[in-house]
Amino acid sequence: MAQALTVQNEKDSVSLFKQRSFLFIWAITICSSFSISIFQFSQSWYVVKTLDKEASLGIVFIAANVPRILFMAIGGVLADRVSRTKILFVSNLLRTVLLIGLLIMLATGHLSLLSFIVFGLFFGALDAFVWPANGSLLPNVVDQSQLTRANSVIQTTQQSSLILGPMIGGLLVASSGGYFLSFGVPAVMLLLSAVLAFLLNVPASENSGSKKSGMWQSIKEGLDVVKSSAFLKALFLSTIFLNVFVVGPLMMGLPIFVKNVLNGSALDFSFIEGSMAAGMLISSVVIGILNMKKRRGLMVTLSLFTMNLFFFLFSQSSSLFTCMLAIFFIGITFPATNIPLISAVQSSVDKKLLGRLMGLLTMASMGLAPLSLAATSMLISYGFTIDKIMAGGALSLILVNVLIMWKLPALRKME
Repeated sequence: MAQALTVQNEKDSVSLFKQRSFLFIWAITICSSFSISIFQFSQSWYVVKTLDKEASLGIVFIAANVPRILFMAIGGVLADRVSRTKILFVSNLLRTVLLIGLLIMLATGHLSLLSFIVFGLFFGALDAFVWPANGSLLPNVVDQSQLTRANSVIQTTQQSSLILGPMIGGLLVASSGGYFLSFGVPAVMLLLSAVLAFLLNVPASENSGSKKSGMWQSIKEGLDVVKSSAFLKALFLSTIFLNVFVVGPLMMGLPIFVKNVLNGSALDFSFIEGSMAAGMLISSVVIGILNMKKRRGLMVTLSLFTMNLFFFLFSQSSSLFTCMLAIFFIGITFPATNIPLISAVQSSVDKKLLGRLMGLLTMASMGLAPLSLAATSMLISYGFTIDKIMAGGALSLILVNVLIMWKLPALRKME
């Protein structure tokens, strides 16, 4: 895979895989993404199957999302002022401690829904600092001509973890070690990720001796960048509505769909998530090889429509095979949307402002996610089946995408 992604590297650029800093970032991504993927699978299945509280799964996700939203803008400013690798070191170390806490509660028989909710609050708060630091780190160590490929490698790794993570999680849950292993392995991997971030030690973007504006003024500077760009305004609105109609039904809906519609097991759940991740993996590799620099906006627009179409088809499927096929194509559309957009933002924004902009973008994309999760939980509690909720979300998002394409052409016309 690494060789395939480097075939078309610029002649005057050093191969990504010969750059020490990039290799460290890649290793950090491998450890952190696999740990989170294994844990999230195990957590979802524990709540749905062991605790038998499927309607409450949304509360767990909301608990993690609310602090992310509240602190994301602050995390973005901090990512511009402090070494991003130091942020990753401290955050991943604290996340390791949290997982150890869960293991202790599991071993003593005190692991409950409330435990996951409290855990989610603290984990989400740490994510608010991790995500802006992660999203703005690559442009500091990779040449601009290689950003698309670098993002593709990172996305490919993350999608690989989404394929293997649930499968590993399913095997660990089914093993003699059970949930103790499926929660313990992520803790070890997060600790390794923290150590790697400490060893990388990339300096902060802002000069430590320069005068710094206040926190709110720094956030406002990021907002001013968004207001001055038609492309960024279209991007922010598009991501907001994507999360409104997809996050709740898809994020908390998959294990419920497998249990109630497919009458499946934990292994079936891992196959569904693995199929989506397989599509994401293939798409990431192809985009990295092509290294598209033109008509990226058109590709993003077409990918969004394709995603909605297959999301609707998934909701109407009743067999494991057809669901795996539909969600495989959904997976293909995610990198085709994300990689061009992320690369465009990273290459067009001042590096000194990139952290806060990535924080604002993530906050905008997640801002209504708790509402989506709460609405999904409420609909389930009122007797709506998950397949109907998914279908409604897909059809609603198709309508929204038509309006965005018509009223906000800047996103579609992005090169």
